[in-house]
Amino acid sequence: MATKGKFIIFEGLDGAGKKTQANLLKEYLEAKNKEVISTSEPTSDNPISKLIREWLDSKFELKSDEAITLLYIADRYEHLSETIVPALEAGKIVICDRYIPSTLAYEGALFKTDLQWMKNVHAHALKPHIKIFIDTPPEECLERLGEAKTRFETLEIQQKVYDSYKKLISEDKGFNVINGNRTRAEVFEDIKKIIEKPESFLQTKFKNILSRFSK
Repeated sequence: MATKGKFIIFEGLDGAGKKTQANLLKEYLEAKNKEVISTSEPTSDNPISKLIREWLDSKFELKSDEAITLLYIADRYEHLSETIVPALEAGKIVICDRYIPSTLAYEGALFKTDLQWMKNVHAHALKPHIKIFIDTPPEECLERLGEAKTRFETLEIQQKVYDSYKKLISEDKGFNVINGNRTRAEVFEDIKKIIEKPESFLQTKFKNILSRFSK
């Protein structure tokens, strides 16, 4: 199924500045008369995501690493069906804070979940047009966050996830890596340069095939 919409994802550690930059980009694109929706993962409005939030808050435990991973992936496919794909089909730009790379980085770093297995389960998921990684060191991220709020927000865990992201990015040349250890204005200037490239969706017209929904 062809679509006029474009899909942008932001990746990085908690506290890297993803949400701030996603909001700035939404305002920037809307000022150019683009229809934009901003969303995030895990989501907050379905039964699956509620389970994830409770697990993150240590309200219950799961023994299976695969079970934890599948919760995130199930939430993602529901998110695609309910929010992302309908918006893209309507010709809107979708900006998403976290997507598949988050699962690969976090679960790949912290659990025994097999990386190739996770990639296989995502085989039918939509591929984004633009992938942006806000590269902010773990120490800086934790300082911004203040007191840890979830089981993932410790220096040891964030360093492992950071290293996992770096490995993923080294194997995926499609990522745009931006130094996040600067002012929000400086970071956003680099994001605007990515969006305004001649081959960017703001400058050219092209069709994207949704791998999951093209049957």
